[in-house]
Amino acid sequence: MKLRSIIAILLTMCLAFTCVGIAAAEGDKVEVTIWHTFTGAQEATLNEIADAFNANQDAATVIVQSQPYQGFLDNVQSAIANGVGPNIIFDYASTAADYVEEGLVADLGKYINDPEIGIPGFKDSLQPMIYAEATSFVDGKQHALPLVTTGPILFYNKTIYDELNLPVPTTWTELAANSQAIYEAKGIPGFAADSLTDIAQALIMQSGSGYIDLATKTVLFNNEAAIARLQWYVDNVAAGAFSVTKTGDYWSNDFNAGLVASYLGSCAGIPYITPDGFEFDVAPMPIEGAPWYNAWNRGIIVFAADDAVEKAAYEFAKFYVTPENNEKWCKAMVALSPYFATAERDGFKAFVAANPALAAVEANLPYAGFLPSITGSYTVRVELGKVLTLAAGGMMTVAEAMAEAEEVCNDALQGK
Repeated sequence: MKLRSIIAILLTMCLAFTCVGIAAAEGDKVEVTIWHTFTGAQEATLNEIADAFNANQDAATVIVQSQPYQGFLDNVQSAIANGVGPNIIFDYASTAADYVEEGLVADLGKYINDPEIGIPGFKDSLQPMIYAEATSFVDGKQHALPLVTTGPILFYNKTIYDELNLPVPTTWTELAANSQAIYEAKGIPGFAADSLTDIAQALIMQSGSGYIDLATKTVLFNNEAAIARLQWYVDNVAAGAFSVTKTGDYWSNDFNAGLVASYLGSCAGIPYITPDGFEFDVAPMPIEGAPWYNAWNRGIIVFAADDAVEKAAYEFAKFYVTPENNEKWCKAMVALSPYFATAERDGFKAFVAANPALAAVEANLPYAGFLPSITGSYTVRVELGKVLTLAAGGMMTVAEAMAEAEEVCNDALQGK
C-alpha cells in the first residue's frame, strides 16, 4: 500500500475518533473549521468577525486556519474526499458544483428558508442574477451564500497613455491598437491579463458563443467565432502587444515595475498597485460584440457534515452576511456587496464612491452574466486557461487546443 493511502486512512480514522468524542461529550460546543488563503486586511477582518461570532453565542466555536495559496482547492478536494477537510471555505459557486453530485456540500437553502432560523426575504435581499447563480445547481438546491461581488477591470499606465496620446480603450480592438503602439514606442507589452481563464471566457461569450449545454453536458465554445477571438489574442501575443509571461502570481508586480503598460485584474487588487515613478488609472473592462461581463460572486461554501455542524456553520454564515459584517468584509475585499441592505449603508456608499476600481466594475454590471455551476465546471475553467497558454506558447494551434479542451471538458461534465 502506498504511503499516501496509509496517511489518508489514518487521517480518516483520526477524524472518526474525533467525531465520536464530540458526539459523546454532550453539552460541548460544536467546532466549525474554516480554511482560507487570505492575508493582510482580509485575514484580519475574517478573524475579527469569527471572534465576534464566538463571543456572541455559546453553541459553536469557529476555528480559522490559514492555508497555502498554491494548490489550495486541490488540497481542499483531497481532504474532503478523505473526510478530514474544513467545514467552510470562501469561493465561487463553480467550486461548490464539483461536490454536489457526491453529496459532499451542504444545502444552505434548507436553513435559509427555515421559519425559525432562516433569513427572511433572502431571495429579494440581493441581486437576481447573484441569487440565480447561488441556487442554479443540478439538484435545485443552494450550495453557496454570496458575500461579495468583484470583477475584472483595466489597470493602465496613465503616464504612458498621456505621453502617446492614447484614448482609454472601450473595445478590444482599441486595446490592441493601443498595445501595439506602446510596444513599438516603449518596447514593453501594452496589455496582459491576470487570469487567462477569465479573459478567455469574456472573449468567448462576447463572440456570441454558447458555453455549456446543460441538457447534453457538453461545451459549446469549440466553434469558429470563439476560436477566432482566442486566435486574435494569441496573434497579439506573437506581435509583442500582449504578454502571457509574468514574474509573479499577479501582473501587478510587473505593472508596478513598468514592465507592462496595462493589465486586466480584479478590482480587489487595487491596494497592491504601487507604481514606480508613473501615474496609473483604471477603466471598465473592454466589451466588443455581444455585451457580456464576468462578474465574480464569491461566498461561503459549507461542506456536508452532521446536522449540528452544518447548522453551526450556517449560523456563522448568516452572521457574516448581516449588513454590518458584510460591509466590513466588502471593504476588506475592495468589493461590491450583493445585498441591498449593505449597499444602502451610508458608510458603504461613501466607500464605493471614493473607489474608482469599484466604479469600473459597476459600469459593466448591466452586462453581467453567470455561467452554469455543474459538476465539471471547474475543469472547464482550467481547460480554457490552458487553451491560451498552449496556443500562445506555440505548443498547439488555438483550434487544436480547443479540440483537446472540448474532449477533456465533456468527460468532466459527464463524470467520466
